[in-house]
Amino acid sequence: MADDENTPTPAPDGLGERGLRLWTDTVAELEMDPDELLLLEEAAHLADELDEMGTLLANSAMLSTGSRGQVVANPLIREIRGHRLALSRILRQLGATRPGEDEQERLTPSQRGRKAAMARHHGARSLAPVRPMWPPREGDAS
Repeated sequence: MADDENTPTPAPDGLGERGLRLWTDTVAELEMDPDELLLLEEAAHLADELDEMGTLLANSAMLSTGSRGQVVANPLIREIRGHRLALSRILRQLGATRPGEDEQERLTPSQRGRKAAMARHHGARSLAPVRPMWPPREGDAS
């Protein structure tokens, strides 16, 4: 870890260009705990593996022959999809906010969808905080 708050945590050894860029950009933007740094390291390695698999796929055929002679998609396509999903989940777990979200308002995709649907159907009033219909009476324990 870094010696003081202003020194960014150094990147782990063995990261490629994309992984190193992900590490440095994220560490510069977010304050991270040791467990989050482990997740970030995994994300950086996944990003590098995605680059390598993308290069391999670009230099090979998109289709190949399966075990029974049938035409199938290159197995790298499935691996790339899996890596993208894993990378997306780790980044979401690290809590990177989206543009327009407050630090305290980190929403899941379903929460963002619900919020958008409410705004579409009810307009701006749906985005206002919910207020009780009646003010509480003095002495009520609510």
